[in-house]
Amino acid sequence: MLARLTILSVILSAVNAEFLVLEKRENPPDGFLLVGAPPSDKVLNLRLSLTQNDISGLHDTIHEVSTPGNPLVWLKTFVAPAQDTLAQVNSWFASNNLTASPVTAAGDWIAVNMTVSQANDLLAADFSTFQNKAMNTTVVRTLSYSIPGELKGHIVSVDPTVNFPVRKKSVAPLKNRAFGISATRAPAARSVSTDCHASSQWTPSCVQQLYGIPSAPAKAVANVLGVSGFGNAFSNHRDLKQYLETYLPNINPNTTYSFISIDDGVDNQLPLDTSSEADLNIQTTIGLATGVQVAFLGTGPPENSNDFSDYLDEANFILGMEQPPQTVLNTFAGFNSENSFQAPAMISLCNAYAQLAARGISYIVSTGESFFDCEAFEAPFPASCPFVTAVGGSEFNVDETQETAFTFGGGGFSTLFQRPTYQDAAVEGYLKSTGNANNTAFNVSGRAVPDVSALSAMPFVWQGIINDGGSTSFSAAIFASIVALLTNERIAAGKPGLGFLNPFLYQNPQAFQDVVVGNNAACSTEFAFNATAGWDPATGFGSPIFSKLLQIVNGL
Repeated sequence: MLARLTILSVILSAVNAEFLVLEKRENPPDGFLLVGAPPSDKVLNLRLSLTQNDISGLHDTIHEVSTPGNPLVWLKTFVAPAQDTLAQVNSWFASNNLTASPVTAAGDWIAVNMTVSQANDLLAADFSTFQNKAMNTTVVRTLSYSIPGELKGHIVSVDPTVNFPVRKKSVAPLKNRAFGISATRAPAARSVSTDCHASSQWTPSCVQQLYGIPSAPAKAVANVLGVSGFGNAFSNHRDLKQYLETYLPNINPNTTYSFISIDDGVDNQLPLDTSSEADLNIQTTIGLATGVQVAFLGTGPPENSNDFSDYLDEANFILGMEQPPQTVLNTFAGFNSENSFQAPAMISLCNAYAQLAARGISYIVSTGESFFDCEAFEAPFPASCPFVTAVGGSEFNVDETQETAFTFGGGGFSTLFQRPTYQDAAVEGYLKSTGNANNTAFNVSGRAVPDVSALSAMPFVWQGIINDGGSTSFSAAIFASIVALLTNERIAAGKPGLGFLNPFLYQNPQAFQDVVVGNNAACSTEFAFNATAGWDPATGFGSPIFSKLLQIVNGL
């Protein structure tokens, strides 16, 4: 009997030696409990990220080649897998009576359906059912998976496997300190009606005054501002009409937007199904980007989805569009941090955003609400991806006279993505001036966020009720509206859109009102940052000055 067990052990060791562990986590995220095994014949829709031909080459040249309208054919030279990769992966599937199909035009993502039993065998995995009662969610996941050793270097990741859905974090009590030195000088005053300060409610017209955003309708050109929604989120037409009637009587209350369905996303207009985040974004962008076409990109919830796969599906869908939106806003991403997903997933998604940048799309995300976990520095993701524009928040002080850092705003330094060269001068200036150049509490060489900031509090209508919100979702929506208006001006003048924004932003800090007071220490002043003179991890370069941005953009 002992001899038989020894032989079996040797056989199993030999089998395991043929596999390479690709991703592994010790435990499921907080709140998820193992509740059992799914049916062995349950079908899983798995997506595989294949090694791209020359993604580093795309990264190296993206600043020079980011042009609106760049064709997909050009992108394929960088991101398509090598023929050997396709041959080996397809041979693996064929030997197991499976067939994969491409998800992207370049073929760097493929999809394959297999049962739980097949997935466990092929990936040396243990797919199980996990439940999160607080999120009212049940998912099938594995805590580790492997690939055959001969496929090393060909497969980057498989999803959904070790990445779980995430939810917004709560804010913890204050602690005791923040990095940086708050400046004492006040920023130059802006011309804003006393009614705006007196009411403490920053309506669309007040925001237009604050940042110099024109209220006259933009010229009708082929320019679209895309607004992201996930998990079957949609905005309600009645709420939009009430918002326009209440705050923007100069805009036709019947103004609406187009709906683009991704992954069978729905727009059923049932009042109780309306997403507050979607309402906030649609109302803010239509209210501020006056006259610009707005399209809601509604991504449905494919079975077993998570935030990562939803974001990836949206990015790949936009990449495949013949005429994609010139500007895309994603504030749902503000619910995530770099601790939300495994590194391979974040790198794959960031590479998809790099492709959007190369196609000349301005992708704008919010930095979220204080994703410091009160025990360590934690950067927001996908805001930390170097190929998106990260927008932090500002607010007004108690007497409504000075724009300060939004206490709940996310910001900081990535532990995954290196600082891009376009940030070097600004970030090194911050580190030197605050004495943090050699600080080991956070990754001083990581991608730093936010890039810019904007007001984080505006009213909006949800389910027929006016709400006063405070969130970087407003900030990102305000900035995306400004970018859409600037893009409109360029297209009307026969020029291309703005494309990848970040190099432009870091070359023109004078186009922003420096925010030098406050911090983002709602969760913990120990793991937070103060606003300072110049760029800082609380507010970036500060808030936009539309007239200066327009002058610079017109000169490009």
